[in-house]
Amino acid sequence: QDEYKKYVDIAGPALLAAGAIILSRGGRIKNLEGREMDRIVVIEFLSMDHAEKFYHSEEYKKGLKFLTSEVADRFLNIAEGLD
Repeated sequence: QDEYKKYVDIAGPALLAAGAIILSRGGRIKNLEGREMDRIVVIEFLSMDHAEKFYHSEEYKKGLKFLTSEVADRFLNIAEGLD
């Protein structure tokens, strides 16, 4: 929990500074198919390019270093939104 909090304390403000909008974080999850997840976060960026640029940014890497495989089991995807 301590390492995850370190990640959140760095990544959260970095996301907001990059113009991202957190649409869903935590809350109730009901698994209907596939692998059950304990936590799901959905973040909106201006574009896929903005999302990928943020992922590779130095600001995000500062927090990401705290998310080892012992801290979190992660699946990260970027999806283009539909109009």
